[in-house]
Parts: sequence; structure tokens; C-alpha cells
Amino acid sequence: MKLNKFYLPFFLIFFTGIIFPQSTSDKVVDVKVKVPKVVSSNKITEAEIILQIKNGWHINANKPLDENLSPTVISFKNNPNIQIKKIIYPEPVITKLQFSQSQMALYEGEASLKIQFMVKKDFKAKALKVDGEVQYQPCNNQTCLFPTSKNFSISLKIKK
Repeated sequence: MKLNKFYLPFFLIFFTGIIFPQSTSDKVVDVKVKVPKVVSSNKITEAEIILQIKNGWHINANKPLDENLSPTVISFKNNPNIQIKKIIYPEPVITKLQFSQSQMALYEGEASLKIQFMVKKDFKAKALKVDGEVQYQPCNNQTCLFPTSKNFSISLKIKK
């Protein structure tokens, strides 16, 4: 059977979807959160977001070397009681993969991101929950899956 050039991309997308169903995308990365036991309002605090990437997989770095790849990005839902000061992404692994002609910037194994934030001084409650999301594109040495996202929460105990 000879495939017309027009149908080849559709065939490849369909075939890749059978081998690596997109439901796999959200199972490649687990998100863990580390925060101090108690935080003070009106003081910059640092939390750690740990991305545990399954063996045999990687995700694109926050600043991929190829502009066509989706970066790993942490974002937070709007919360008037907290101010995100800075997000520090780890240094990526620079490597060349089987399917790539050029080098790529990746996170593999475990990637630790630092979030610097401050609870606003007029916040009066003893606890605060902050919701966030990590967006990433999982790949292995043969292919990349569609970009996906995973939600996480940061639970804070506030010192008065």
C-alpha cells in the first residue's frame, strides 16, 4: 500500500496516538510541594515545587531551545491574599535526542522549582490555600505527546 504525501501526517498522528495515548500525558509527571510548616505574613517565603518525571520520559525546559516546543510553566490562580514574587526554574539538561537534529533543553528525573511569595500583611486567617498549575510537554526518545497540565495546591499555616 502506497500512502499519498497528503495522508502521511494524518497516518503518523493516528498511529502515534495508538502507541502513546494522550491519557499517558498526565501520568508522566507527579507534582510534590514543600513549604515551611508556618509562614509569616508580609515576609518573603520560599516553596519548592518538585516535578517527578517518570523514567524514560522528559519534559521541555522552561526555555526550550526550539521555539516550536512547549515550555514547562508554573502558574497560579488569582488569589488576592498572596503575591508571587519570583519563580526560579532549574537549569535544564542540554542533550540531542534520536528524533532531533539539534540540541534540546530538558528536565529529566526530578526538577525542583522555587517559588518566592508573600502573604499580604492584612490577611487575618490562620490558613491559606493557593492553587497552581504546571504546564508541560512530555516526550521520550522517539516522540513528544501533546502538551498537558497538572493542578496542585499549596496549603499554608499563617503565623500571627
